[in-house]
Amino acid sequence: MARSYRCRAAALLLFPTLAVALTSKLAKVKNYFSGDIAGDERVVFFPTVASKVNATHWRVPIHGWLFEPEQDSRKRKLAIDGIGSLFQVKDESELRYLTERMFPFVVDNQSMKFVRIKLGRKVYKLSRTSKDGHSTTTINIAERDLQPIDGMMTYQVIDDARKFEGQVFFVEDQGLSIISDIDDTVKDTNYLDKKQFYANTFLRKFRSVPGMKDYFKEVKRKNKGCAVHFVSASPYQLFEQLRNFFRDEGFPEASYHLKRIRIKDKSLLQFFADPFDYKMKQIEPLMESFPGRKFILIGDSGEKDPEIYCAIYEKFPQQVQQVLIRNINDAEDSRMDRLPREKWQYFTTGFDLMSGI
Repeated sequence: MARSYRCRAAALLLFPTLAVALTSKLAKVKNYFSGDIAGDERVVFFPTVASKVNATHWRVPIHGWLFEPEQDSRKRKLAIDGIGSLFQVKDESELRYLTERMFPFVVDNQSMKFVRIKLGRKVYKLSRTSKDGHSTTTINIAERDLQPIDGMMTYQVIDDARKFEGQVFFVEDQGLSIISDIDDTVKDTNYLDKKQFYANTFLRKFRSVPGMKDYFKEVKRKNKGCAVHFVSASPYQLFEQLRNFFRDEGFPEASYHLKRIRIKDKSLLQFFADPFDYKMKQIEPLMESFPGRKFILIGDSGEKDPEIYCAIYEKFPQQVQQVLIRNINDAEDSRMDRLPREKWQYFTTGFDLMSGI
């Protein structure tokens, strides 16, 4: 009994010391208590899709990334130079693209921090960032506090000096949605030739697959409230480059569901991992969140899109309206045997799909 009492007494005496030490340590982490964004930090928000909880409330996911660009860092410039040598950069144009697209991979991710956003009429504190600088928060919001325009709302960080904005798409229970891959589906990447794939991803101007923007726009025009979701194995570090490219090309706005990787740990291996499990985990929640909607699934034959979409159809047969596969390697019809023949189509360009809208 006396020993137990002494242990408790020692713990009580030690606790204030540990608390002061912990508080002091956390205070050194910029933003830990305030939520302020340092002048050398940036926040990038990824477009997300909100779903109805009930007749009065929406479930709104917010996904952001907090980091220091550190573009003047000598160490990071040396890393870019090393990658340039590996990729055999030939000219100033390739070097410019490489620098723009690789810098997001070598930024200083900010962990243990939070930001506050204003969405609609209220301010919300987001979850603290993890080691890769990402923060994911789901907020249930009353519809009376929201003011979407054409099914979309922007929100912004509470920051006196700068403006960091994000987008949320409010998707109704009924309607049509498009889930689309990116590489070799809407953007010409040539994944099957790895040398060309890396060059097209990091060294060259992006090119869209002919006719795909026309197809997306026509489907949107003919189906009010049609939502678009890009589900890709591309990493979030390429998000800004991809979004700007799609906007410049005239593609409809979309939510983005990409891969989270961090070059300092084993998550980097996810960049090279089999996309089957990853894409299933991204697509299934979309289908489950909107059981009353129909979906067009668009991909290519270069990797596992036919098998992934067949598996999605088997799990959600009433929701899959059509599966469209860009055939880039003379894929045989047998890859689609698990689907009814009227449910799928191979295509080469988006113009091949226009008559079926």
